[in-house]
Amino acid sequence: MKTILSTDELIEHMIHKGIKFNIETKEEASNFLQHNNYYFKLAAYRNLYPKISQGDNKGKYQNLEFAYLRELSVIDMYIRYKIMNMCLDIEHAIKVKLVTSVTDNQQEDGYDIVRQFLAKEDRKFHILNSIRRHSSGEYCRSLISKYYPYFPIWVLVELITFGDLLHICHFYEEEYQRSIIPDNKLMNTIRDLRNASAHSNCLLNQLNQRMDNNKQPDSQIVHFVERLDIAGDASRRNNLTKKFFI
Repeated sequence: MKTILSTDELIEHMIHKGIKFNIETKEEASNFLQHNNYYFKLAAYRNLYPKISQGDNKGKYQNLEFAYLRELSVIDMYIRYKIMNMCLDIEHAIKVKLVTSVTDNQQEDGYDIVRQFLAKEDRKFHILNSIRRHSSGEYCRSLISKYYPYFPIWVLVELITFGDLLHICHFYEEEYQRSIIPDNKLMNTIRDLRNASAHSNCLLNQLNQRMDNNKQPDSQIVHFVERLDIAGDASRRNNLTKKFFI
């Protein structure tokens, strides 16, 4: 277990690790750490910088300024906001497509697909319990009170997680041979990005990590980036093997 340190002690700890305060003073750093961010999150970006490999300063960071860490944390914040907006748009589009398909399905009344889905693989306990935990919330209380436990699809999609939304889409596609998400192999990545952004997890701290075992990026992603024409072939090959970009 690590000892909890005061802000001033954390700054001294950073100095000991080779982090410099030439661009921002220790006083400015202290103010930032007390009011804008905290050390554990800020320190995550240290992984992007090399350490000195030999000599008296072996193990210390090489040419790393506190200001660089601060700037990365701010850039990361704006990237999370962008990603969150995109993920919410994707989630909404999936809900619209699912509800529209069920509405147009002559074999469906909107309730039967939910009954079938909840009855399969013991999902009922998990999903209904999750919904019940939100029954006191201001934004879902009236929906839950009115429909629980017999939800039509257009109500259920307002109450379940993104992961469960993907599950019911897959179930509906198999049950009725109708396409909601034509190629959902990227949906788990979108779900993980959505959750990471919503929980304010660091994203850029893995910027230099490559995929495991020489795994190649998905061809859909490669072709999409090619069509954007924003980078040369060498740059695409280099960056699309990094975890963050995939």
